[in-house]
Amino acid sequence: MKDRILGLLIGCAYGDAMGMPSEMMSRETLEKAFPEGVHGFLASTPYDFIGRNFESGTVTDDTINTLLVCDSIIETNGKFNTEKYIQSLQKWVKENGDKNPYIMGPSTLKALTSISNGTPISKSGLFGTTNGSAMKVSPLGIICDYKNLKNLVDTVESLCMPTHNTSIAIAGASVIATLASYALRENVDIETMWNLASSVIDECKGKGNDLPSASLKKRLECVKKLLLSKSEEEILSEIETIYGAGMETIETIPTVMVLLHLSQFEPHRCAELAANLSGDTDTIGAIATAICGAANNNFTSEEIEFLENVNNINFEDYALKLEKYFVK
Repeated sequence: MKDRILGLLIGCAYGDAMGMPSEMMSRETLEKAFPEGVHGFLASTPYDFIGRNFESGTVTDDTINTLLVCDSIIETNGKFNTEKYIQSLQKWVKENGDKNPYIMGPSTLKALTSISNGTPISKSGLFGTTNGSAMKVSPLGIICDYKNLKNLVDTVESLCMPTHNTSIAIAGASVIATLASYALRENVDIETMWNLASSVIDECKGKGNDLPSASLKKRLECVKKLLLSKSEEEILSEIETIYGAGMETIETIPTVMVLLHLSQFEPHRCAELAANLSGDTDTIGAIATAICGAANNNFTSEEIEFLENVNNINFEDYALKLEKYFVK
C-alpha cells in the first residue's frame, strides 16, 4: 500500500511539474512556446501565462495543496479536519506571501480573504466552482473507501466547504476522490471508473450551494461517446475546442476522465497528454497522473529524486506516515 500511496503523490507532482510551463496557454501560444510539444520537464518561458520564472520540475499549488491535505490527515491521526486544513493553508500563505499571486487559485484566494475578514467557513466558499478542490482531494482516497460512497462524499464536502462549497465543485471533487480510492485498492478497469464516477455524482445530490451548471453526469456521458467514435487527435481537439480544458470543474473532470481512458493509466503518457492541452495543464495533469500513479507506480528513482530535490519534498516520508491511516 505504501507503494501505491507513493505513486499517488509522485504522480500528482509529476503531472503538475510537466504541465507547469504550458499552464493556461491558448493553442496558438502553446505552439509558439513549444513548437515540438512538451515531452518532459521544462522551465518557464517568456510566454508563461502568469509571468513566472520557474526551473524545470517545479510544482505549483496543485501539489502544495495536496500535501497540505496530507499534513492535515497526519496531524489528526487519519481524519480530515476542515479547520486544521484552513489553518495550515493560512500559515502557508503567510510564510509564502511573495508567491501567492502566482500559485493560488482564484476561488481559494477569494475564500481565504473572506475568512480573514470574518466570514465563517460554512459561507466562505459558496461561489467556488473552479477545480481547486478536485486538485487536492486525492489523499482522501487513502482514508475513505470507495465502497462507502456516503462517507466519502461527506468527507469531500468538508474539504470543499471553505473554498468550493458548491454543487458542481463537490461533485467533481468526489469523482476524483472516488477514483483515487479505487486506484489505491484494486486492479483498475476503465469501465468501472466510468460507472463509479456516475454513481458518486448521484450520491452528491443536495450537497453544496446549488448554482446553475451544465450536468457533470451528462457531460461525462458525452465525452465517453466521443472516445468510442473518434481518433485520439480528434478527441483531444474536441476536448479543447468544444468541451474545454480550463479551470472550471465542469471542464476539468471530463478532461481527466478522457486522459485516464487514453493513457490506460500509464502515468508518463497521461502527464504528457495533459501538458500538451491548451488549458489548465498543470492541474489536469496533477489530478489525472496522481490516479495513474496510484494504479501504476512505475516512476524511476531518478525521476523521484529530481522532483524531490527541485521542490524539497520527501515523498517516501509522506507515504510512510499516510500508510498507517489507510482504510481497508
